[in-house]
Amino acid sequence: MLIAAREPVPGMTKTRLGATIGMARAAELYASFLVDLAARFTPCQDEDLGFDTGWAFTPADVDFASVLQRAGCDPPAPAVRCLAQHGDGWDERQANILAWGHEQGYERTVLIGSDSPQLAFSVVRDAFAALLNHDVAMGRTLDGGYYLIGMRGFHDVLRGIPMSTVTAAEAVAARTEGLGLLLAELPATFDIDEERDLEHLRRALAPHGACAPATWAALQRLGLSEPASGSAV
Repeated sequence: MLIAAREPVPGMTKTRLGATIGMARAAELYASFLVDLAARFTPCQDEDLGFDTGWAFTPADVDFASVLQRAGCDPPAPAVRCLAQHGDGWDERQANILAWGHEQGYERTVLIGSDSPQLAFSVVRDAFAALLNHDVAMGRTLDGGYYLIGMRGFHDVLRGIPMSTVTAAEAVAARTEGLGLLLAELPATFDIDEERDLEHLRRALAPHGACAPATWAALQRLGLSEPASGSAV
């Protein structure tokens, strides 16, 4: 299982969100997502999650293990891999990440985004289970994208798909089925791209933020725990 992630730098991370709440606040909030995802999906020393875990990061020239520690994550266990993303677009980079998993000898590879800090461990477990008898697994987001894509083996269902659009997930599903592959659909959830998405996050974490404590604390600290005056919810 690989988590696609970006170095949380203001002006380079969560820029659509940052356009309304400020680039520094958006980057700090995103850093808290990484902390919660690391706590949930990366193992402690000698812990067995049932799958290997890694980070697929960008930009490619950073020491991402150090990035994670600066964000507030515990030092990753030696078994946790950090893989630089490569490719001209997000479609190609995802394809390269999943192909890497196959080339490393994994029968099943699951890639999740880092914009859904509430994502339950059980969803990833269910994705691996679904890939025992499906070729592709996908979890859609409410905005038409997807938060998870997984494969048994490798299948080129991503290259050329327009990403960050309201039809991205549907296009991947159509490509998959058009190739005669079996698709497993996981429960839909939200990701955080714009300020309006924060209401989904506040509701999912309320009342105490137990499922994503670092994110909950960041929302409080950054003054984002309530909708901004005049914001639509």
